[in-house]
Amino acid sequence: MKYYPVKALAVAALLIGSTAFMSPSYAAAPEPSVIHVTGYAQQEVAPDTAYVTIGMETTGEDAQQARTQNNEVMSQVTAAMKSMGIAPENLKTMGFYMSPNYDSKSRKIVSYTVTNNLQIKVSDLDMIPRIIAKAANLNANSIQGIRFTNEKTEQIKDNLVKQAIINGRRQAEAAAQAAGMSLGKVKEISISGRSPSYENGYAGATLRMSAKAADYAPVEAGTNTLSETVTMTFYLQ
Repeated sequence: MKYYPVKALAVAALLIGSTAFMSPSYAAAPEPSVIHVTGYAQQEVAPDTAYVTIGMETTGEDAQQARTQNNEVMSQVTAAMKSMGIAPENLKTMGFYMSPNYDSKSRKIVSYTVTNNLQIKVSDLDMIPRIIAKAANLNANSIQGIRFTNEKTEQIKDNLVKQAIINGRRQAEAAAQAAGMSLGKVKEISISGRSPSYENGYAGATLRMSAKAADYAPVEAGTNTLSETVTMTFYLQ
């Protein structure tokens, strides 16, 4: 896995105030002054997992014919993926659909179309061109998408949380100093992270290439942006 430099940003909002409120019998103690800050950190990380969805669409004069043609191809694709070392738990049917096709007057059924999609999970991203080539060689005719994501990010996220807290605290200290006060203890803290996945440009493409051509089809994984946001409230003194 490749790591890229961390980019960090923090913003602070200073809410200083002490409110005294009087009643006929007593005066309440003033509320403590606080400051709310949001610390942020992000890092570009090469993805460690890809989901490749291979599809097959067949049309036959009757439903049974369309299903049979489709099943033959997708059964071969599934078996081929296993022979390439992909574990059965990393193969998942994402949709099996059958729909009638009507004549120009939309009155009579003239054929049936069957669509079957197989999602293939891989951690070795170098396998993707070979997966595409094999599927094309077995007459699969579409790629519904290649989705890249990060599933092994615990250490990276921990580091981003620490960096976001450091950034937020630094801004809080600067704001407190500017207001002639000093930073006290943390009152509240909340953490939210973002670890997106993204689609490769293959999504929805048609597999009409030879196996040789698919072997050299460029598949660039790019990077994912992982980020952590920390919202903190400090007491001021």
